[in-house]
Amino acid sequence: MAEAEQETPEKSKKPAPQKRSRKEVPGNFSYTTTPGRFKDVLKAMIEAERPPAFNRDFIETVLDIRGGVVTAFPPILKRIGFLNSDNSPTDLYGQFQGESSRSYAALEGLKNGFGELFKRNAHADKADDEKIKDYLVQITGRKRDDQVISAILGTFNAIRSFIKGEVAKPEGGTASGDKDLKSSVGHDEDPKVGNLGLAYHINIVLPETKDVAVFNAIFQSLRQNLLK
Repeated sequence: MAEAEQETPEKSKKPAPQKRSRKEVPGNFSYTTTPGRFKDVLKAMIEAERPPAFNRDFIETVLDIRGGVVTAFPPILKRIGFLNSDNSPTDLYGQFQGESSRSYAALEGLKNGFGELFKRNAHADKADDEKIKDYLVQITGRKRDDQVISAILGTFNAIRSFIKGEVAKPEGGTASGDKDLKSSVGHDEDPKVGNLGLAYHINIVLPETKDVAVFNAIFQSLRQNLLK
C-alpha cells in the first residue's frame, strides 16, 4: 500500500496577503471616506488650544474624536495648508480658529487642496454639488456614482461649510501688521512737513480704556521709536 504523499512546507505555505494601497487619483486630491468625522475635527479645532503637533493623540485626547479613521485627517490638513510637514499648525490654521478670518482660511484651504477645481471655475466654492461632480468626473476619469467621487465631494463640502458670506482677506497679523506699520512711516524730504517726517497716514487702533496714562504711553512710544 503506497504511503500518502506528505505535503512539503513549500506547498503548505500560502502567499501573504498584500496590503491594498489607495490608488492615486488624478487631480492630486486628498480625501476621506468619513467627511462627517472630518468636519467634526474642524469644528473641534476652533475652540481647542493650538497644539505643537497635530497628531492622532491630540485628536483623540483633546478633540475627543476617536477611531482608526482619524489617522487620515492630518495628511488632509497638510494638503490644504493647515499643517506643516512636521504636523505643526500653520498661520492658516490660526486664521481658521479666528471667527473673522475663518471664511478666508477655509477658502484658501479649498484652493490649496482642490486646486484643479478652481482651474476650471475660479468660484468653485460657490458651485453646486452637481457642478463639482461634473468637474471631478472630468478630472479623475471616474464614473459619476463612484465612491471616490462622493468622498472627494464630501471632503470638499466639509471645508466649504465654514465659508460664510463674502470672503475678504483679514487685515493685521503680528508679523505682517508690524511690517506694514513701519513701512508707512518715513522721513519726508519736504521741509514744510516739519520734524514729524510723516510720509503716509498711520491708522492706530487704540485700546478701550479710560486711563489716560495708557494713551500717553502709546504716543510716547510712537514718538521715540517711529517718529524720528
